[in-house]
Amino acid sequence: MPLRHDAAAAAAEIILAVERRCSGVSGLVGTVGQLAVPLGTINVIPGRCELSLDVRAADDRTRDTAAADILSAIENIAERRGVTAEVKEIARHSAVRCAQRLQSSFAEAVARMAIEPFYLVSGAGHDAAMFADLTEIGMLFVRCGNGGISHSPLETVTEEDADFAARVLLDVVVNLD
Repeated sequence: MPLRHDAAAAAAEIILAVERRCSGVSGLVGTVGQLAVPLGTINVIPGRCELSLDVRAADDRTRDTAAADILSAIENIAERRGVTAEVKEIARHSAVRCAQRLQSSFAEAVARMAIEPFYLVSGAGHDAAMFADLTEIGMLFVRCGNGGISHSPLETVTEEDADFAARVLLDVVVNLD
């Protein structure tokens, strides 16, 4: 066992390093959403493993510091395990804060529907971030069925939750100053 240079074992350790680094820091999340062992078979030590890493935070400094720490951990893990790690950055987007007045408007509309508002840091890199240079942004998250699984074929939203979100959005638009 000590002579192995197991790429999958290194990947597993990297995933745990991401989890350790991103746990306990408010607004920081690290996700390994893809993991593959190309040409892997049952009785062969994996010589190659590929994984994705997505690090998001409420601000760029927190994200960049965590990403640098994770990259350092990857280098240490690779060296200790005798494997090579190749890291390729695909994208980096600046953190975008939602406008406080819009978030307050959403919270007030939710409260008017007799539900306690819940705030969530998104770290989203989608439409909201793309419009942030043009206008204020705000986000309303709709509850996902299946235990909150999102961005997946398993994601589902009930008719009732979609109706609730539409009513909240209408309330915000009607009452926005």
